[in-house]
Amino acid sequence: MVKITDIKLIEKKEEIETYEGNMRIKFKKIKMKNENEYYLYKLLLNNNKIYDIIKDNNIIYIYYNINENIDEIINIKEKKECIIKGHNEPINKREIEELFKKEEAMCKIKSKKLINDKLEDINGTGFFLKINMKEFKKCLLTNNHILNEKDIKINKEIIIEYKNKIKRIEITEDRKVYTNKELDYTCIEIFDKDNIKEYFKIDDNIIEYSIDKYKNKEIFILQYPKGNELSFSSGIILGIKDNKMLHNSSTYEGSSGSPIILRYSDNSIIGLHYGSDEKNKFNLSINIISIFNHIKNYNNIYIIGEIEIKEKDVGEKIQIINSFEEFKRINNWKDEEDDCKYENEKEIKENCEIKIDNNNIIPFNYYYEFKKKGKYKIEYIFKNKLSKTCYMFSECSSLSNINLSNFNNFNTQNVTNMRSMFYNCSSLTNINLSNFNTQNVTNMSCMFSHCSSLTNINVSNFNTQNVTDMSWMFSHCSSLTNINLSNFNTQNVTNMSFMFGDCYSLTNINLSNFNTQNVTDISGIFYKCSSLTNINISNFNTQNVTDMRSVFNNCSSLTNINLSNFKTQNVTDMSWMFNNCSSLTNINLSNFNTQKVTDMSWMFNNCSSLTNINLSNFNTKNFTDMSFMFDNCKSLEKKGVITSDKNILKRLS
Repeated sequence: MVKITDIKLIEKKEEIETYEGNMRIKFKKIKMKNENEYYLYKLLLNNNKIYDIIKDNNIIYIYYNINENIDEIINIKEKKECIIKGHNEPINKREIEELFKKEEAMCKIKSKKLINDKLEDINGTGFFLKINMKEFKKCLLTNNHILNEKDIKINKEIIIEYKNKIKRIEITEDRKVYTNKELDYTCIEIFDKDNIKEYFKIDDNIIEYSIDKYKNKEIFILQYPKGNELSFSSGIILGIKDNKMLHNSSTYEGSSGSPIILRYSDNSIIGLHYGSDEKNKFNLSINIISIFNHIKNYNNIYIIGEIEIKEKDVGEKIQIINSFEEFKRINNWKDEEDDCKYENEKEIKENCEIKIDNNNIIPFNYYYEFKKKGKYKIEYIFKNKLSKTCYMFSECSSLSNINLSNFNNFNTQNVTNMRSMFYNCSSLTNINLSNFNTQNVTNMSCMFSHCSSLTNINVSNFNTQNVTDMSWMFSHCSSLTNINLSNFNTQNVTNMSFMFGDCYSLTNINLSNFNTQNVTDISGIFYKCSSLTNINISNFNTQNVTDMRSVFNNCSSLTNINLSNFKTQNVTDMSWMFNNCSSLTNINLSNFNTQKVTDMSWMFNNCSSLTNINLSNFNTKNFTDMSFMFDNCKSLEKKGVITSDKNILKRLS
């Protein structure tokens, strides 16, 4: 920056050549209305087209390159932050002195961010705060877009400039870190050993959900714009919207993470500044109480959904859980023998609130009047960690999207039962399950059953080591074409019945890692998987299976199947096993032990392309039903069947 030292010379001559060289500099003279305007204009020093700003009594001199448009520079607006002129109230010298006593409660954030696969240096503002919470007593607060969870993992430490010195705060396992993208905050616990001497405090009068009283209140902002020297600006709170406070204090790029300080309050904090609106008409901050309420509930379960209100529903008082089949089961459960339903009903009623469009919070059974039609964001807040999530979204057939990852506190580590969790969410096209912890889950039966609009599902992070029941898990997911279950540990599973039943769009499935040593029921596991042309189940251990009913029923595109590894000594039911496998031409079941089988009805019905079948080891002495066993096997002749069993030969006559 070129320093201009001779104000009087400039006053006589508007254009000069500096002693630094041939640089031509001009000045703009502005008469101040109040003392604070000087600090407002000092923010312009962060623009490299401004050389210096000097105050002489009530006159401000702004020195700039003669080739620049100074009026355009003064009104400059940045993408993230903006300078707003003309809203600052007169500030006396004592107030400024008191404000800058808090300099030791401020710091510059020196973060490295991964942007387009490259680590880049990011500057921001942060401040230290004391607050009486059970989670912690002291913290460093800044924005999530300055310092988020990924940044912390990359850096493993927070680098700040504190009292003009570089200080490192190591992120250890015992240091609590809270961060949230939606509220744009990151809060890091501060220990005594960090040796921070000065802290802000929260305004004593701030009350949850009653922040409207701060409208039109005067505020200060301490900040490090563009990572330069500590500056301040003042303004007023223009309005309150959801968790946000709109204000007109001047900021600049790099001011993100600055404290919103209430004037006449002994420098108390009411908000965290994070940017400006899209049109740069005003600046934005998150009210501080929303941040700390979020931290208090950090381990609660948050679930985001969406509901569409139609014209006929406008103005009507609607019970959220009943309309659009949201949580329909709670008031209309008929199966009293289902302990999971009963327990979930109790847990949900006691622990759940509903938040509508980031605004109104209502009790779970409350009626709400929607003012206009359209789609509304519905947030379900569970106050305690649930041990069961079974039937949680069952029959929510109007939900098109459920985001369970936005809130990193969707914690399922204690959940043991996920039965029918998304059952019949028939409009659901996508589910993000990337943060699911399933290490303690034992029941996943019907979990995604009848999610007929799902085209893709990523369960690659699922830990299934303790799961015993996977029956009907993906049944009727009729739009799924592929499922990757290569990570599934099925060593403890006993029931896989109808696991992929009615997945008639499924063209590929890899089950090569499946351990089925404890499975007793595989009935209908591939029922109506009519697009599958090949299934590799050569690794299946079926020694304990008793039910093989409808295993390949209606697998009409299946041309080949290798069952040489199948052990069937304990099977009692093989009815409908290959029914309507109309593309199968050959099947070798010579290894099948059927001594305990009682039902073989419809077993090969409508295998219309079948010409050869090896049943040489079949024993039907215990059968009770063999009706329609070979019905409509139009291509199968007696000579194509290898068997000596009299009952089978009789059926072929």
